[in-house]
Amino acid sequence: MFADAYLEPLIVFSILSAGVILNRQRTPQNNGTWSPTSPSSSEGLLASPLLEPQYRERKFFGRRVQSRNTARWKRTLVSRLLRRFPFLVEVWYWLLVYWTYQLGRAFTAVTLKSDTVVQARLHALLLVRLEQKLGIFLEPAIQGYFLPQPVLLTAINCIYSFIHIPGTITFIAWLYHYAPASLFEARRRALATCNLMAFVIFTAWPCMPPRLLPEEDGFGFIDTVHTGKIASVWTTNKFCNQLAAMPSLHFGYSFVIGLTIATMPPSSSLHANNLRRRILLIIFGMSYPLTILVAIIATANHYILDAVAGCFVALLGWHINSVLCNLLVLEDWAYYLLRVHKPSRDWEAEGAQIYAADKEEGEEDWWRKA
Repeated sequence: MFADAYLEPLIVFSILSAGVILNRQRTPQNNGTWSPTSPSSSEGLLASPLLEPQYRERKFFGRRVQSRNTARWKRTLVSRLLRRFPFLVEVWYWLLVYWTYQLGRAFTAVTLKSDTVVQARLHALLLVRLEQKLGIFLEPAIQGYFLPQPVLLTAINCIYSFIHIPGTITFIAWLYHYAPASLFEARRRALATCNLMAFVIFTAWPCMPPRLLPEEDGFGFIDTVHTGKIASVWTTNKFCNQLAAMPSLHFGYSFVIGLTIATMPPSSSLHANNLRRRILLIIFGMSYPLTILVAIIATANHYILDAVAGCFVALLGWHINSVLCNLLVLEDWAYYLLRVHKPSRDWEAEGAQIYAADKEEGEEDWWRKA
């Protein structure tokens, strides 16, 4: 009971906490102070935050609008804390996107009607017939390969149940640490866009996964995850929509993660170690989504066309994620109302600015305060 109810959330919490610590902003110099000769601690930075302009320009669906400038709150306690641990902002964003998505799924689950189940089964059979015509109805053969091999079956069940969320969070923390800010933000927005599009699709077009198809349909799929009691706590509660097979976010997420890792900007150095590291990144980037693809099919949770749709959603999210930048206006207003300044990834310049102002006023080092 403890493992089912608490172990997975504890693992997720531990990964998020590790991400916060790993991505903390360290003291810029060994003595914990800013150099008075540093170009970022010039006299022009000593202005009080209260003198900051109240508005700044943002683009909002092609138009330039006035948006709130939160810089006046950059020396509040919460702002200092976020500047010290900037990944806390990403934790908040991930939780917001994840729980908005889960609440949407929960709403569709609790409002489920009997005719929706019938419709979802018809949609599933439509996918099966389409795959048969295309010659890609391989789901029974793939699951049939794993069923007589208990060790492999247990491994593939664990991959399906326990890799999706922890793996995604680990990827976000890793990417924040190693990638340029623009790349990280683009991939974070791509995952959020995937969630949005997937929710619209499975709400408008419910689809029954193979494991739920009735025996009379004659396909013989087995729910290996739940019968093997290796199901995730996130997918076994009564608020989980079981008719959301199309598209597969398991594969969509893994595709974004794998493609990002495989195409990470190479090091400028051609040293042998860097070359080997590059090859390893490409191999892992390709093998991760392929492993997830096998897992979602072997466990009878998705059809091949679900993965194709997940790939399409991922690619679309990859290319149109910048549309979410239009929401920065709302973000500015939210932070302004909370009297919090979102930390910049250019933490050295911003940190020097606050430190110089605090020193001018005889206050403690802002870094130690946070």
